[in-house]
Amino acid sequence: MLLAPPLERTSSCASSTSSAAGQSLLSGVTASTAQSVPDLSPQPLPSRASLPLLDPSIKASTLRLPLQLPVPPTAFADVEVKNLIVDDELGEAPVGFAVGKLRQLGPSLLTSTSATCLHIPAGPTAGPYLRCSFPPSRVLVPAIYLPSHVLAIHSTDSPRTLLLPVHGLLWGATSPLLSFLTSRPEKQPPHPSLPMSKRPPPEQDGASQSEALPVIELRLPSSSAVPLLQGWVYLRSPPVLLSALLPAPPKEKPSVPSPSIARLLNTTPAVEEQVQTQPVTSDSLTEKLSWLPTVTLLRHVHLVHGLWQDVVALQIGDEELWKAMGLAWRILVAVLARRDQRASAAASTASTGTS
Repeated sequence: MLLAPPLERTSSCASSTSSAAGQSLLSGVTASTAQSVPDLSPQPLPSRASLPLLDPSIKASTLRLPLQLPVPPTAFADVEVKNLIVDDELGEAPVGFAVGKLRQLGPSLLTSTSATCLHIPAGPTAGPYLRCSFPPSRVLVPAIYLPSHVLAIHSTDSPRTLLLPVHGLLWGATSPLLSFLTSRPEKQPPHPSLPMSKRPPPEQDGASQSEALPVIELRLPSSSAVPLLQGWVYLRSPPVLLSALLPAPPKEKPSVPSPSIARLLNTTPAVEEQVQTQPVTSDSLTEKLSWLPTVTLLRHVHLVHGLWQDVVALQIGDEELWKAMGLAWRILVAVLARRDQRASAAASTASTGTS
């Protein structure tokens, strides 16, 4: 999302490129907390995740990482889909069917959130409602395509509140803690996490219409990983998520095909895929990644850990999500171990040569 010059209120409108369009959830820009002028006003959440910065002391220290990504001590409860509230546009179909239909529309809905303009008032908070406008359209856009709520995310890794327009039903079907969210704000029943005041009416500004969406205050451990979680809610693609959690292997000669991450998630690939794609295993990918700088690997470890923290905080028990996170963690730990083994072997050889 792009920030407009600061005026009486700030408007932020998304760029034309979304995570869905590029099939990438990771930005090439490094996360940074440095600011020339202190500004703690809310801002839109970036559409793509950035690798977290490392504390200088962490780079020089010896980390002891668990071989497996820790699982919660008790299984998270599933969302009671039958209790979710949908709007009239989804018809009289069962709620589970409506959620499934929205998930099929996930890439289009993600593009809709990226195209939403947030009109952020001056001050340290977004207020109980945030006015959002949507790009003009020649045809009437069904309400289910438009965001229904705005998450105001507070985290320890960002001094600012980060704002994220969302489709409430999709997030409510993902996290038990957000299951009170509905598909449209006008269908929203009272809840302690929702504004108590009356919702302002829509406004018309030329060809563009704006709506006041309820703001949901949400505390998460890692704001850096929220774009990855957003990508999962809308795309539900393990290969896309895994490609963001793992660094890209060093470039090879054009004659050597790059490994297919999707094969690591699919233990029984189709026969035709085996013929067309170079066989790749976790071991071969581990060897390739072990030639990357240690700092790069550790930053990806922190990214996986940040996503894990957010998933635990929201009590999300999605099996495929946990499988992708666990695989990324195991590969990164193996990569660091392989790098240490090679360094130890080189040091031993050098020591033998000088003795």
